[in-house]
Amino acid sequence: MANILIVDDDLSLREVLEIALIKKGHSVWTAPDSASALAVLQQHSIGLILLDLRLGRESGIDLLVRIRETWADVPVLMVTAYADAKSAIKAMKHGAKDYISKPFELDDLLYTVERTLETARLKEENDWLKGQISKQYGEIIGQSRQMQAVFDLVRRIAPTNISVLVTGESGTGKELFARCIHSQSQRAKQPFLAINCGGLPENLVESELFGFRKGAFTSADRAKKGLLEMAEGGTLFLDEVGELAHSTQVKLLRYVQERCFIPLGGTEEMRSDVRIIAATNRNVEQSVADGDFREDLYYRLSGVKVHLPPLRERGDDVLALAEHFLEKACRAQKRQLRGFTAEARKKLLAYGYPGNVRELENIVERAVALEPGDTVTADSLVIYEKITSTDQDGGIQKVLSGQMTLDEYLAVHEHKVISEALRRCGGHKGRAAEMVGLNFRQFRYRLTKSGEKDEDI
Repeated sequence: MANILIVDDDLSLREVLEIALIKKGHSVWTAPDSASALAVLQQHSIGLILLDLRLGRESGIDLLVRIRETWADVPVLMVTAYADAKSAIKAMKHGAKDYISKPFELDDLLYTVERTLETARLKEENDWLKGQISKQYGEIIGQSRQMQAVFDLVRRIAPTNISVLVTGESGTGKELFARCIHSQSQRAKQPFLAINCGGLPENLVESELFGFRKGAFTSADRAKKGLLEMAEGGTLFLDEVGELAHSTQVKLLRYVQERCFIPLGGTEEMRSDVRIIAATNRNVEQSVADGDFREDLYYRLSGVKVHLPPLRERGDDVLALAEHFLEKACRAQKRQLRGFTAEARKKLLAYGYPGNVRELENIVERAVALEPGDTVTADSLVIYEKITSTDQDGGIQKVLSGQMTLDEYLAVHEHKVISEALRRCGGHKGRAAEMVGLNFRQFRYRLTKSGEKDEDI
């Protein structure tokens, strides 16, 4: 529910809208002119403004400009009986979120109000979440639909104590999101400790997790606390948990179930209260099916699963991240670059990023070091392409052996290119057409010819 201000010189319309919005559970203030509206804004925290384009002899757009100077984040919906293209463009140019023409259906207006409030709420929550993260861990950037879903899930599970399994390809930022969950939890003031389960030998992983007593092994000349003891009250992040040996999986399962463990070389059980966040780039379900990972441990660790999408599926997030990494690299290298050329941006969008966000950061860092001018050009974006087979799908061999025609082979790959371009552009056909070097009409023709449908994207 929101605080809504209605600014309109028509008393009857103000009353109708006020009654309808109050029935929806909102708190409503009304104002007939600019002075009254500004007085309300100064006294109350307003979440949305319905503003008439004509306020008697006053201009609603003039009031909109004044509102934007002080209350820039409050969404404004313009309402007018004088609907024309120029006034609509002018209102949107000055920051109006939408444009509603009189006469209107009340249900349509209420729907627009709810949609605008929901959009504002999601933006506010995302900005808050990113602001909290950036205090300690830097920016998590993502306006794509996929990342908004991840942000929403993180916001909901962070305050709980449920175990979390973060999945995704290498370089998608799994530890960053684990830290994010910890920082927004009730354990935020307690330790956040991490271990790479795939980067250490089996015996060393066990001693790091559970600790050991003096004499537990040849070089154990003194007792050492394990991470489960050191992280008391906080969070333990198990990176690459899919690499754990079976013997360690058994001991970890006992801790997750009972919250107790025995240090190596010890005889007495120890208890600790630690939230477990695990991460893997492997298909754990397949590992369970293959017998490489315990099914009972998998279910214990995956109380909630957070999947981080690969960068190639995040549309224009690529450019937002590139701008962020450019600013960061310029500070580190003491350079002043103004941004990316149009060709450079096109090249950034066209690449598939097998190394995900981490690879993009490396590409931008390299470009800052190599760029001789004041703007990053396509030539400075040196991309080390992954070495792969030239005939991965066997298509060339099938053509040469007569199993398929050349036209069939080309049609298959045209379909793949079109689908991939649409995915990278979030389904936006205009940007996808530009990415593959076609005009919009040519792209639509090939889209139809390949059998692709909008709902398939």
